[in-house]
Amino acid sequence: MAERLDGTGLAELNAGYLNGSANGIHAHEECPPLPDLSPVSPTFLYANRIIAFDSDSSMAHAYDVLRNQLLNEHKDQDTRVISVTAPTAGCGTTVTAINLALSFARVPGSNVLLVDANFRDPAVGNVLGLSPRPPLEDPIRGWLTTLDIRGLHCHLLRTAWGLGKIPLPADLARMTAQIEFARQMLKPTIVLFDLPPMLSSDEVIPFVDMSDTAVIVLAVGKSRLPELEICRSYLGSEKSMQVVLNKTKRHGL
Repeated sequence: MAERLDGTGLAELNAGYLNGSANGIHAHEECPPLPDLSPVSPTFLYANRIIAFDSDSSMAHAYDVLRNQLLNEHKDQDTRVISVTAPTAGCGTTVTAINLALSFARVPGSNVLLVDANFRDPAVGNVLGLSPRPPLEDPIRGWLTTLDIRGLHCHLLRTAWGLGKIPLPADLARMTAQIEFARQMLKPTIVLFDLPPMLSSDEVIPFVDMSDTAVIVLAVGKSRLPELEICRSYLGSEKSMQVVLNKTKRHGL
């Protein structure tokens, strides 16, 4: 297994999982196993500004408003695919993506898959208090888990494998295979990609292309209007876009 954990070899291995799943045949089981439950501490989440799991929190209201706006788009689609990115680093993309995923998870009948697709700085696991690297070498079961927060469930796929790594085409193939497997196994109604900054990462574009909507996170005192316009030009006229203004001061609303 160890020599197959990078690039094309892993993509081929995942393809084997996919073929077995499609045919209903596996070496040791008749159907793909469900992800393990990973209990997450609400106290830890609050400390990291993750609050949307708590319907009683007034601060969760902003994420619920964004969630409802997104739900009103593309109602004809069985699965919504949403990219969360920013023009530059430090705007709060990961916190926004996690809170938005948990807000979606509170909608009755929803089935949410959050994907950490930030090659160079995968941070979702750290923000949630999970182990730095999944303990299993299996590229599917070791990297796919179901978060359990007070009985609220949200699936997490950690496709990014290391800090500071410049992704290669084989990495994209591996991530795409993992995402496709997770989608076939879990049948999510919502898929969210936590992506690196759009203006410093070429690898953002393929995931944005897979999405029907892009959420662009701007930070007060950091982001600039020209940066937003460049991001908008990358998306094209057919892609839906929502803009989030992050790191604002309390306004009492």
